[in-house]
Parts: sequence; structure tokens; C-alpha cells
Amino acid sequence: MQESQEPGAAATPGDAPFLAGDGEMAQLMRDLDWSLTPVGAVERWPQSLRTAVSICLASRHPIEIWWGPEYARLYNDAYRPILGATKHPQFLGRPGRECWSEIWDVIGPMLDGVRATGQATWSEDFQLILSRNGYLEETYFTFSYAPVLVEDGTVGGIFCACAETTGRVLSERRLRALRALGAQSAAAAMVSPEESIARSVSTLAESSADVPFALAYMVEPGGAAARLAAAEGLAPGSPARPERIPLAEGGGIWPLADVARRRECLRVDTPAERFGELPGGAWPEPCREAVVLPLSRSGHPALQGFLVVGVSPRRALDAAYSDFFELAAGNIATTISGARAYQEERLRAEERAELLAREQAALAEAERHRSRLETLFMQAPAGICVLRGPEHVYELANPRYLELVGDRDVLGKRLRDALPETAPAVVPVLDRVYETGEPFFGNEFPVMLARGGEPEERFFNFIYQPIYDAMARVEGIAVLAFEVTDQVRARRRAEQLAHALAITNQDLDQFAYVASHDLKAPLRGIASLSEWIEEGLADKMNDEAHQQMRMLRGRVHRLEALIEGILSYSRAGRIRDRPSPVDVGAVVAECVELLAPPAEARIVVGHGMPTILAERVPVQQVFMHLIRNALKHARRADAVVEIACADAGDFYDFTVKDNGPGIPPQFQERIWGIFQTLEARDKVEGTGIGLSVVKKIVETRGGRVALESAPYAGATFHVFWPKRPKAAS
Repeated sequence: MQESQEPGAAATPGDAPFLAGDGEMAQLMRDLDWSLTPVGAVERWPQSLRTAVSICLASRHPIEIWWGPEYARLYNDAYRPILGATKHPQFLGRPGRECWSEIWDVIGPMLDGVRATGQATWSEDFQLILSRNGYLEETYFTFSYAPVLVEDGTVGGIFCACAETTGRVLSERRLRALRALGAQSAAAAMVSPEESIARSVSTLAESSADVPFALAYMVEPGGAAARLAAAEGLAPGSPARPERIPLAEGGGIWPLADVARRRECLRVDTPAERFGELPGGAWPEPCREAVVLPLSRSGHPALQGFLVVGVSPRRALDAAYSDFFELAAGNIATTISGARAYQEERLRAEERAELLAREQAALAEAERHRSRLETLFMQAPAGICVLRGPEHVYELANPRYLELVGDRDVLGKRLRDALPETAPAVVPVLDRVYETGEPFFGNEFPVMLARGGEPEERFFNFIYQPIYDAMARVEGIAVLAFEVTDQVRARRRAEQLAHALAITNQDLDQFAYVASHDLKAPLRGIASLSEWIEEGLADKMNDEAHQQMRMLRGRVHRLEALIEGILSYSRAGRIRDRPSPVDVGAVVAECVELLAPPAEARIVVGHGMPTILAERVPVQQVFMHLIRNALKHARRADAVVEIACADAGDFYDFTVKDNGPGIPPQFQERIWGIFQTLEARDKVEGTGIGLSVVKKIVETRGGRVALESAPYAGATFHVFWPKRPKAAS
């Protein structure tokens, strides 16, 4: 039988092979003193937890395990980036509520539902507002929660396989906004420049999750100032919405002069004392910063104007976000250029040559931004391609798309020729999009695809978006694709593992049944048989034989008490009653009466015992175990047990103090563990379960226990009981 580790000792691969591995998390798990966490010491982990942790550490997919009623957290190296800059490693092994307090009202009920029903869940592109980098952050995840059963058939924990999809979701959303702006550019010839500016700013502000507010300022004739031409998200009279801003250095609340001089965008902090309370768009928090961008007109040294946009309070202004704003400003500048060019054509026909030059400049501007957009496509993390004509000929394919199809030479080829193994599944869908003009959204779409070998089934999420020509006819199809093969296989594997765990736990359930029921019958038979033998051979047995028979029955009774204690321990955190007012003073008095201490012992109950809102039976169990423990281990005729209560903020601090020999420091943590005793059981009768039951009862009610003791100075046990009862989980 393997010896237990001392408290605080690190686990080694030999002690815990399921924690083996070279990764950071495997090492952290081996170094952590699990006995100080809700999970408990490693050597007492159930097999189901060991199996789940072994799978977690070996996987290259992000996996998190929530264990126990407090959902203590274990996770692997692949999950580590999800925690950002502020949530690692201090929350390893800690309750989930401590790490994810900002989203606990969302995921807590989901975890509770899996724990209560034993049914797995699946969530795709699920929005979670995290605080992992110093601010509330908009994020998206695809994940599943699957129950992990323990030996008694209950749900011991929850297995979570997840993947962050924030980048893809934001990329798709911003591309939709840019396409909408592009449509405004196409319609610029039909409206005045003023109307085109208003429409463009309004279209941009519709993406309120990325653009909390937007302002467009156009340079006045002469260039001395810029005047507000369009505004969305800010009410008239707002300090951040002046009608006119001088273009002299340092003039105005927005640094338009600096942007005009540098011809590049500038980030601007927006403190409330200067800008007022700026809107957060789709978010409740105010906007903390903005970006000012130049609206440049190709072929002219002067600026057309400026675009001021708010930055989402729930996203950092990273490179992709900045590119989105610059592309949006380029689209608006192109729209303004087009509108003005067409207006000038109508107003000044003796000037055709100049107009043609301006048109060419606008086209060059459009081409420049088209090239910029193409560059964005080429750098996008998603696979993007453009198929032209009814035969679906490859016109454009970015590196990520080429990687998805095995780095094949596809440009200029029909899809059915370039990817023949995919044609049966893909070409009919492309034909339908081309014929109907209706986009197609594929979710975990299965495709047979070869990458340097035999065709293999793979899964993709994708969009087939029709492309229209100037006559509103479909001329091609844009494809945006993400491979989700690993996620699909991981989910299927998780489902298989959950099924395997369920089968394994059926055997564990049978074992628990035998341990709690069938073992008692032969024990009672042994006790009865010993009494019959002693009665039948009373005249032939000497005193030593009688003593041996009594010792035999004592061992039997001790084993029965051990079984009852194990069952009591298992029920301590699961069986819950409705809280009601409990007079602690009356409960303590009942416990003293039931324990019937020796006449020479003295039990002193302090004044001011409170009435608490709690379950009566667990409160009685706590004081019964603590008072019995104090009397048993005092080991002196004049034992004195003092029971008192003090205010500890959100808790009542109940203390049970004895005048016994005390507990050495090296054993003070050990005594709370199950089956732990400081004396041989033949010397002091006991199962080693009582204090572990106390700890479990108190902690599952939201409290905690503590011990103060020194050798030969007695022991004081603290029970910190919450003043407000914790809801059952």
C-alpha cells in the first residue's frame, strides 16, 4: 500500500503517473499542494478525476476540468492563453467563482445544470465578457461541458473542451461593415457629397459593437477650420461634438491639426472631465479612447476632411482593429471623392479633362483601397478565395486557403479540376448560390479532402457569398472558410470519453452499494456468532479468552462505525435541508446532554450564543463531533471544554477549546483528513472521520475551519459559519 504524502509535498511522476508530462501545467500540478485546495490531496483523488486529468494534460486542445461542488479548476497548456495576463497561475485548483467571477452568473448555472442532470452541453461562438487583461473584454468561445462521474455515481466534476473563436467572429463582423461601406461607394454618383458623407457615417455607426460613435469633419474652403458634416452616437451640444474645429496647432478638442500635418491616424484618450461621458455603443461602459483619421483625396495635396471614431470599451485597439478603421476611412474618402467627382461633372462640363483626371484619381484611390483590402484578405487568419463565373474558376486565394487545400496550385483552374475529391459535395452548393444569388452558410460541413495523401473526411465552417457586377448580376462567389476538424473530433472524443466514464462508474456504483450495505451483514453475523460461542463455552473459557472475544466484537463494531462514518462523510456535502432559525445555545446544550460527559469534566458555554439561519442537523453534527473530540483527547480527569462565539464580519467565529495536551504543528493540517488519527485506535477509540465530516459540512455551507494549538497548551477549534446561508449547489 502506497504511503500518503506529507502535507505540502509535491507529487512526483512516480507517485502520480497521471500528472506526468513536460509541459508547464503538468509541472505546476505536481508542485501544487492539493491538500490546501477544494480538490484535496492527490493520493485521495478518485480514479475518474485521475483519468480526466491525464487526458487533459496529454491533449493539445484547450481543456479545463471543473471539480467538486466549488468547481475547482484544472487545465492544460493549450488552455493557458485563454487566461490572459491576470488569471494564471494563482487560480489553479481554486474555486471557479474566484477566477471567473465576472461571468459566473452565466457559466455557473450552466455548470450547475450539468451537475444536476448529468447531461452534456454544447455552445458555439458563445459570447463571454471576460476580465483577463485589465478590462472587460468581448470574447467568443465554442465549448462543451460533459459530466465526470465518481465512485458513488454522482457527478464529481465537469470536463470542458473549448476553443476561442473571438478573432474569427470579429473578422466576419468587420468585413460585413466594410462591405456595407463599399455599397455606399457604389451609390455615390446618385447623391450629393453631403448626403454621401451622412450615409457613410450612418452605415459605419451601425456596427456599434466596434464603432460606439462616429464624426466626420470636412475642411472648409481656405483650410482654416473643419466643420462637422455628419455625426452618429453623440448628441448635439456634447463637448466631444463641436460644430467647428480650427486647424491651427493645438486648436479644438480633437487633434485635427496634428493629423493634417502627419497624414496618419492618431489615438486620443478621452477622459470624462474633458470629453464628457462618451457612449460605449453596444456596451454599457463609456468609450475610453478614440481614433482620428485623415480623409485623403488621391491626387490632391490637401485633405478632404477627418473621421473621428470611438474605440469599443471592450476591445483593445490592436493591429486588426486599426486596419478596420483605416479601411473604413479609405472607403468613406473614396465615396466622397466619387460623389464630388460626379457633382463636378454635372456642374462644369468648358472642364472635362480635369474631371477625367479626378475620376482617374478616384479610380486609383479605389484601386489602392481594393489592393489594401486584398492585402487584408491575404493576411486574414481565415481561408479566403474568389471564384469567378458559372464554372467556379479560382481568381484569388489567400495563403490560409491554400494551406487548407494542401498547398495546391489552384489559380486559374476550375474548382472541380483543382479539388476533384471535393467536387461531389461542394460544386452543387456553389451552383445553387450562383443561380439563386442567395448566400450559403456551412456549419461543420463534411468534405473529403486530400493533403498529400489519401482523401480524408474533414469539417469546415464557411460562407459562400455571391459577388454582383454593375448590372446586379451574380458574376462570382466569395468564400470565407475555417477548418473545425479538430473541434469536431475533440467533441466526438469527449462524448466517447463521457460514455466510457459512465460505463466505468456503473461498476463503481456497485462497489459503493456493496461497501455500504452488504458488508454490514457479515459483520453483524461475526458479532452475533462471537456472543453465541462465548455463551455456549462460558464454563470452558478463561478470562483471557473472554477478553479476546470482547476485543473481537470491538473490532467488528469499529469496522461498522468506519462504514457508517464513510457514508456520513459522503452525505455531508450532498444532503441539504431548507435553512431555518437555529438557536445555537440550545443546540450546544442538547449535544452536552446527549454526550453525557463524566461528572468530573466541565463544559462551559459562553454568553451571547446567536440564532442563525441554517440547517439544524448539520449544526448539531458539527458541535457533537467537536465536543466529543475535545472530551476524548483531553486525557485528564478534570477536562474543561469552553464553547464561545465572536463576531467575524460576514461570519460567526464559533470556538471549542480544551485543556488537553495540544496538537503538534506538523499534525494540525493532517487531522482534517479522512481516516486521520494522532493516536493508535487501540489506545484511543475512533474512526478518524469526525473532523473531516466537520470540515466538509462547514465548507459546503460556505464557511471554513481552523485550528490553534501548541504542545501541552490545549487546542482551540474555529468554525467560521456564514451569517447568510449559501445556496445549495
